[in-house]
Amino acid sequence: MKPSPSHARRTATLAAALGALLVTATAPVAARSPQAAARVTATQESVEIRRDHSGMPHVYAKTTFGLFHGYGYVVAQDRLFQMEMARRSTQGRVAEVLGPKFVAFDKGIRANYWPQSIHDQIAALPRADRDILEGYAAGMNAWLARVKADPGRLIPKQFNDLGFAPEPWTAFDVVMVFVGTMANRFSDFNTEIDNLGLLTALTDKHGAAAGRTIFDELKWVIDPDAPTTVPESAGRYTVPVSTAGTIAYTLPDYRDTPPSLARLARHIDGALLGGPQEAQHEALLAQLEAFGMTGQAGFPAASNIWIVGKKRAAGASSILLNGPQFGWFAPAYTFGIGLHGAGFDIVGNTPFAYPCILFGHNGRIGWGATAGFGDGVDIFAEKLDPADPTRYLHKGEWKQMETRSETIAVKGAAAETLEVHRTVHGLVVKSDPKAGVAYAKARTWSGRELDSLFGWVRQGQATDWKGWLGQAERNALTINWYYADRRGNIGYVHTGKYPERRAGHDLRLPVPGTGEMDWKGLLPFRSNPQVYNPDTGYLVNWNNSPMKGYPNPDMLWLSWGGADRLNELEQRLAAQPRLDADAMWALLKPTSLADVNVRYFLPALEKAVAGLPDDDRRRQMVRLLAGWDRMHDDANRDGRYDSPASAIMPAWFAAMLRATVAADLPADFAKFYLSAGYPTAEAPPAGSINVQPGVKVLHRIVRAEQKNEALSHDFLKGRSFSEASLQALAEADAALTQRYGADMAGWLAPVAKNKFFASNFFGVPQAGDAEARFSHVAMNRGTENNMTALGEREVRSWDVAAPGQDGFVAPDGSTGPHYLDQMELYDQYKHKPVLGTRKEIVKGTTRIEHLTLPRR
Repeated sequence: MKPSPSHARRTATLAAALGALLVTATAPVAARSPQAAARVTATQESVEIRRDHSGMPHVYAKTTFGLFHGYGYVVAQDRLFQMEMARRSTQGRVAEVLGPKFVAFDKGIRANYWPQSIHDQIAALPRADRDILEGYAAGMNAWLARVKADPGRLIPKQFNDLGFAPEPWTAFDVVMVFVGTMANRFSDFNTEIDNLGLLTALTDKHGAAAGRTIFDELKWVIDPDAPTTVPESAGRYTVPVSTAGTIAYTLPDYRDTPPSLARLARHIDGALLGGPQEAQHEALLAQLEAFGMTGQAGFPAASNIWIVGKKRAAGASSILLNGPQFGWFAPAYTFGIGLHGAGFDIVGNTPFAYPCILFGHNGRIGWGATAGFGDGVDIFAEKLDPADPTRYLHKGEWKQMETRSETIAVKGAAAETLEVHRTVHGLVVKSDPKAGVAYAKARTWSGRELDSLFGWVRQGQATDWKGWLGQAERNALTINWYYADRRGNIGYVHTGKYPERRAGHDLRLPVPGTGEMDWKGLLPFRSNPQVYNPDTGYLVNWNNSPMKGYPNPDMLWLSWGGADRLNELEQRLAAQPRLDADAMWALLKPTSLADVNVRYFLPALEKAVAGLPDDDRRRQMVRLLAGWDRMHDDANRDGRYDSPASAIMPAWFAAMLRATVAADLPADFAKFYLSAGYPTAEAPPAGSINVQPGVKVLHRIVRAEQKNEALSHDFLKGRSFSEASLQALAEADAALTQRYGADMAGWLAPVAKNKFFASNFFGVPQAGDAEARFSHVAMNRGTENNMTALGEREVRSWDVAAPGQDGFVAPDGSTGPHYLDQMELYDQYKHKPVLGTRKEIVKGTTRIEHLTLPRR
């Protein structure tokens, strides 16, 4: 088909733009004399790239620069548009290519980091570390030179569709993809201002004493029944970090008079889930409205992992299976890679093609990760100078905020400016000069982003627990790290730097920034929860509490309690004395389809209906729940769940939460407690499914009643849990009858599915809209799943990372064989082998490419 004139014009424009790229290309060597050729050979390095059966590249080189040059080159081949949008997303440069609707997003991103700090950290790196970043960028640019030379065949279609061209890469760009996601996003969770808003709203509604009581019941600090990853036999967390309870300080009262909760919700923006700007905050709340708490309004509820060591592994010394849960995207969120040479011999995959491998092995040890949710971020309320809102009081002196000005380029519109401020505590996330207060965000990992990155890089070169633990100590970000080796040893560390806070510091709320509540310093690494070869013989985590006695995160939407999805996984794992690789993988399906809530409430529901006649519809509903396998499955793939129970549980929770927990809350905050986290056909899960805040409060009520105790606040309004449950069952019956009819056998709800979004988790397009894909049913499992079985004689590895390795779409819309080839594997809970040794890789090679680059 002949291209349209407009398409031809766009192609010509893009070709011209690409021609302006300043890249260092990998070029063929011109004909020379034998003597000249010998001199050239002596000053050149050869990089070999072998692609395997799934399209996964294995890079071989002798130098670090050459190895990561090859890495960047294959990333650009496979994921150029995805990486371009990742770079723009993490630096706040989306509006310049996608227009005004992304201006607010760009402002939020730029206000959430300090570029000069990153540049300074890069400049301070040793040569060997800079070679990794500069080699990676040079490899990206080498492929860009190829694209420049042949845009009609090699430019990804999305650039043509959106009318802009890719730019050269720098070491800063490489770093910021990591910093902007792993640090500024996944380690930046903090809702202290929102928590303060909740406390304020509850006080306005119920009075000071009752408001504080309800707040404490909604946002507890430690639940002794919360399951942990470090076995209780290994001890309890005893390092004092704060004293939560009565606040020993007074924060500025910035509320309206009379109070306006709607304005308050906007006024306190910035802390919710780490977003620093009102527009981002409002966008996240809009996602919450659409999706309920599933995925925490666009923030995935992270990851799971299970590991068995020498006491429990069969057919290997240790086996590790990781399911990092970032959400689902097209192209795949992670990138598979093998790096061989210059002291590296790693295979695995990693988000956004980081220059470090988050999930993999090196033939000696294997490693994985899940989000840790430790509290390494605090909000300080700065007292502003009434005459100058850029001055604040600290330790008796008025200090000037650091300020930088940002210019936001906007496609099709005038540029906009933004001023970003910083105090001694950190970036200012909200300022209200009229109230005389600004909120600054202190991060323990500020200035340590690159040390964290290179801790991850160098863990891949560790060969034993001691060496690996040294790299874990470098990681300032709040991540759970896991270890397994060929001798059957397994280990876990809750990584991150954490503050030594002042007495009286309530972890849940902001503190004064005038100096008296400043951190004393950082706690030593030995205080981080960690364990080596636990007596259980296994390790398991699903973003649960790391250790008994460890304080809860300060997030409004996450508190560790007795009801925890970890139980769905751990009880299945603990029931098997030994597991081989097949048995480990077999745990994926039941844990990904299991209802994470029903186990905590079925006994109470059975008690509630015990005295009802057999023909009472409420008793019939509970009987269906009792006979259910607790799987939200669609085995026959008819588009409907296999059991009416999949409709009953969400309907009962909806009624129960409305009548109890949410009923006491102001409308602006009730939304956080109204959802039980069930995705629907209309609203696919934005992330993994967790036990939601309102459900956890309901469980605390049930547990207290079972112990013949009571919570400090009566959410049941004088009723028993049974009485409230019966009323909720009646409401659920009415709602389901109206939708599906009176016959309960027909209450088969349409299935929710995992949507592989064409935008990244920032909501920024990273593919064309038509590239979105769906699984046949929602699976509460990893974005990808990887498993490594380590033995004395061999190490075997498998993974599945849908849709596929290759995200390239040619200008004519065509794709390669590895664009979607892992979708069906994922949908059927299958996997593919990951080749590790040179012998395996050579045997499995389907394509070879050689690069020649000058020695440095």
